[in-house]
Amino acid sequence: MNKVKQKAAGRPRRSDGDMDLRALGSRLRQLRAQTTQEEFATFLGISQAQLSKYELGQSAPPLGVLVKLAEKYGKSTDWILTGRN
Repeated sequence: MNKVKQKAAGRPRRSDGDMDLRALGSRLRQLRAQTTQEEFATFLGISQAQLSKYELGQSAPPLGVLVKLAEKYGKSTDWILTGRN
């Protein structure tokens, strides 16, 4: 008989947080505007596939990406993450 292991306690997944990753992805698409994902990803120093995950709300961007976006577009990291100024 197989026994199912219970989920071990530990570090929570990024998706377990209160952040709305889909809304964050929408703001990233808004910043990207008419730029292709490939061009935008190159600027950010990430792959196009990773940018796609951010835009689809499947993953949260790391701090370095947030800082690059804030500097280039004159937006606060708070706005990028939450939509609030």
